[in-house]
Amino acid sequence: MSKLFVLILAFLSAITIYSQNADDLNKRALKSFEHGDYDSAITDFSRVITLTSQLNPQPDRLRNNFNEKQAIADKDRDEITVLDPRTAAAYTNRGKSYFAKGQLENAISDYDHALTITPTMIAALLCRGIARYSQKQYDLALADFEHAIKLDKHQIGGYIGRASVEQIRGERERAIEDFNLAVKLEPKNPMGYYYRGESRRRFGDIDAGLSDFEYAIKLNPKLPVGYLGRGLVSLAKGEYEKAISDFTTVIDLDARIANAYANRGFVYRALGKDTEAETDFARAIELDPLLEAEIEVAKTKIRALDQHGVKPL
Repeated sequence: MSKLFVLILAFLSAITIYSQNADDLNKRALKSFEHGDYDSAITDFSRVITLTSQLNPQPDRLRNNFNEKQAIADKDRDEITVLDPRTAAAYTNRGKSYFAKGQLENAISDYDHALTITPTMIAALLCRGIARYSQKQYDLALADFEHAIKLDKHQIGGYIGRASVEQIRGERERAIEDFNLAVKLEPKNPMGYYYRGESRRRFGDIDAGLSDFEYAIKLNPKLPVGYLGRGLVSLAKGEYEKAISDFTTVIDLDARIANAYANRGFVYRALGKDTEAETDFARAIELDPLLEAEIEVAKTKIRALDQHGVKPL
């Protein structure tokens, strides 16, 4: 069967009732996502997709059986007839949940479906760009970010994404230029300062990076990544107690940020607190299994320094 996607903006009364239950499920799914319960979020977003789209829909069944319907099987996705434009949002949000679990292929598949339904959906473009960036598919990621900028030149996510690709390619001036654009567009958005600060830190300008992290924290004292960036600067300067304090603040604000545990673990290891370090490393890997290889490499380097009588301190 060829792909058939039809958007119907005027719903029949039965479909309106049908969609109202999808709204309730969507709200519950969003709450689950916010609380880090990604499996529950995926289950509910899948049900939203089922409720707002059908294979060969039968209106007479919509009222009675919606609670019993299963999520659409992957093999059937390309045959979906979309009855509700909110389906694209449900695919995007389920993709975010898959991404949070580290299931990048599933995430990208959902973003693809969202963009098939609504090609101009900027949120799906940015999310897919981030997922592709995470897979080191930098050309594809760049294409998504530039498409987002083309659709909305005031969307800072596109500039931040493009700058991130430029940064990984070592294009310092272009990266900073795009980060500056993001800050100029939304001068009260702390994330623009965080990302610019992180770029400056990575390029070795840690004092300028620190300034951006400090300003991001000033704009939003409850921004976890602001303290994460500042902690990394303290770590680079050898200010270990300050680093531990900031990484701990990150964890207090959001216990799901794996890098905070990993970096606090490195500080504990440098201070000779091996038990605390291993506990943090284990938690970091539990949250993000992809960090395991990076942590092992760093631990090997630290052991090599110890064997030569040179302490990390």
